[in-house]
Amino acid sequence: MLIADFDTTSMHHHQLFRDARTAMLVHRVLHQMERTAAAVDEVEDALEEFAAATGRQSNFTKLAAGETLGL
Repeated sequence: MLIADFDTTSMHHHQLFRDARTAMLVHRVLHQMERTAAAVDEVEDALEEFAAATGRQSNFTKLAAGETLGL
């Protein structure tokens, strides 16, 4: 039995197709934001370990946007 390719060209202008594409995009963006938040947590943990190893106070969590540790 031969099965033809699933051609979605005729469905591109249907609302269901657009909704599905939007849902996939939202899912990808949210997943990427979760991965970014996890990476930020890992960086914060590494900074705390670094501050403890160097004997400096770890006050990076009190920094405002755009400020640095000044190391």
